Amino acid sequence: MNHSDRCPVCSAAPPERVFALGNVPIICNQLWPDGEAARSAPAGEVDLVICPDCAFMWNRSFDPDRMHYAPGYENALHFSPRFQAYAEDLARGLVERFDLEGRAVIEIGCGDGHMLDLIAAQGVATATGFDPSMAGKDTPYTRRDGVTIVPEYFRSDQLDRPFDAILCRHVLEHLDAPLALMQDIRRAIGDRDVPVYFEVPNAGWMLEAVSMWDVIYEHFGYWTAPAITTLFRRAGFEPTSVTAGYGEQFLMVEARPAPPAPDHLDPGAAAVRKTAAAFGEYARAELDHWRRKLSGLEGRAVIWGAGSKGISFANALGTAGTPLTAMVDLNTRKHGLIVPGVGLPVVPPESLASLRPDLVLISNALYETEITDQVRAMGLSPEIAVVAG
Repeated sequence: MNHSDRCPVCSAAPPERVFALGNVPIICNQLWPDGEAARSAPAGEVDLVICPDCAFMWNRSFDPDRMHYAPGYENALHFSPRFQAYAEDLARGLVERFDLEGRAVIEIGCGDGHMLDLIAAQGVATATGFDPSMAGKDTPYTRRDGVTIVPEYFRSDQLDRPFDAILCRHVLEHLDAPLALMQDIRRAIGDRDVPVYFEVPNAGWMLEAVSMWDVIYEHFGYWTAPAITTLFRRAGFEPTSVTAGYGEQFLMVEARPAPPAPDHLDPGAAAVRKTAAAFGEYARAELDHWRRKLSGLEGRAVIWGAGSKGISFANALGTAGTPLTAMVDLNTRKHGLIVPGVGLPVVPPESLASLRPDLVLISNALYETEITDQVRAMGLSPEIAVVAG
């Protein structure tokens, strides 16, 4: 049996089919400097399956050797006022609950260091992050005393430095061997009582909302609450809190070291399997709906949100996406670049004044109010529709 046919969390086999999507960008958030490069960006297949025992889902067609993060990778969300407020509240809460004032914190997969800066502002003494995508990049978030980014992939032997807590946000979904990472971290903690905080996209919400645009190649794993609880307990962590946040779209886990429970299975897995079984059919119907809507549009359309949801949506439309002329985003680091696959340019909101679209598609309902307000403030009156959420 292939490695991809055995669950990476609990080793159960065989998995059950959930959903398939072809010709998707390998790295959805890798933006390109010109249209030709963007349209010829590497593409792959998604074959989403679910473990019948623990409800972990993964892309059976995932090939880690194809994952090469390069300049142009950009997935920061903190240009949105709503996300900024969420992140600030999260940083404040973690420092308070974990009693981190004056202490040392490690973040695995820190991106540009935004969270490191936020927790340092709350009184953390040192905040050290690891992220290979920051090689050769400058960021304003390391200017605060005590904040450092190591531009490398995290390895457990880097935990030879003092640390009082470990944060890891939106990394587990990229790993094809998540249990190995958790076990390595647990060994490094040893017999100390060091809290950990992990955050991942909430696959439970994805299934219930039929947000097929959250199924992207660069995410190997899709975490539901039962699956991530099983992972943590098997690796030797006791979850003290497993909650959904940020409009239910994130799954947030706080945990403490505990004896490993190598045979643990969460009883909530059965309900997730039932929801997953219906997801594929609903997702196909959703895609057909949007293809019909765009095919019948007389005029121009834009997608607001040049992140994974918006880019996945644009690529899935195929020839029906002809009315699309651009993707809009607040993130200034994306402006002037081109999204992979469909080759649409990313433009700032001010560009809508000249584009004058007939349809604005909002890629994430969380931002509907702020986007609608901006569009109307420009004196524009296009149809506005929400793609996901």
